[in-house]
Amino acid sequence: MDADAVFKKQILSIGCSNVKDLSDSEIAEMVLKFAIWLPAETHAKTPWLAPYAIRRQRIRIEPNAPGPKRDLWGLPTDQGYFADDNSLIKSFALKSTVVPENNPYENEKITKGLVCCHIWSGTTGKPLLFSFVPNLVWLPKSLAPFTDANFGKASHPAQIALKHASRIRFGVEHTLPRVESAWSLLDAPSGTQIHGGQFSELSDNGKISELVRDRVSRFTAFLNALLDPDLSVPQRFSKRYHAGVGDRIDRSVLTVQEWLSAEVMKQLITEMNDSIVPN
Repeated sequence: MDADAVFKKQILSIGCSNVKDLSDSEIAEMVLKFAIWLPAETHAKTPWLAPYAIRRQRIRIEPNAPGPKRDLWGLPTDQGYFADDNSLIKSFALKSTVVPENNPYENEKITKGLVCCHIWSGTTGKPLLFSFVPNLVWLPKSLAPFTDANFGKASHPAQIALKHASRIRFGVEHTLPRVESAWSLLDAPSGTQIHGGQFSELSDNGKISELVRDRVSRFTAFLNALLDPDLSVPQRFSKRYHAGVGDRIDRSVLTVQEWLSAEVMKQLITEMNDSIVPN
């Protein structure tokens, strides 16, 4: 199923040929109707999909990525975070069914036409917020631009509505203190409140949290092995986030141990342990 095609069919049925034909309030209503969220249970167990990652924009000079226009994906930043371009989080909603039954997507698997959006602007460079579940929502491609930053202008009503919806869905209290730290960086929405109602969400059955736990476990195991002289040097966390040994690594970039201090790696391990609820 193409999520954007489903949305366009919906607005055609009310006499609109383009999203620009809708008023701001109608767009906000459509955003809430077509938004796809992660389950509250996922947030309860694993509030971040990739707590070790941030979104990294390409810069002209990158110490651990020689050469112009190098793809930064997978490289460690100076604080050890995995440089991402949304790849780690955007695919969760693809090829998944949506519940409950009376949702706009009619329980079919969505294969294209969705964009993973960050509800709060300017947050993708912060590890506490980049993959923070309450900050994420999937929208049809035509609606996604209304969640973007407005460069000093007032937030679009759709963005405000999503902020309210996120707080209703997930709340600001959690068993992990780190969640409170994340919420403290997000402004409370102003404007008209929305009422709690039906939210479309991914049908998960715990698989997302299992995947997140596996990712975090592999990341911390990699760093722990680098720090423990009694352990053999691990081969890699990924092709470009590696210790310089093993097959299928990018030898043109610095190794993690060349780039990061022991203190930075220990801090990352602490953050990872604080980012998931123990089983």
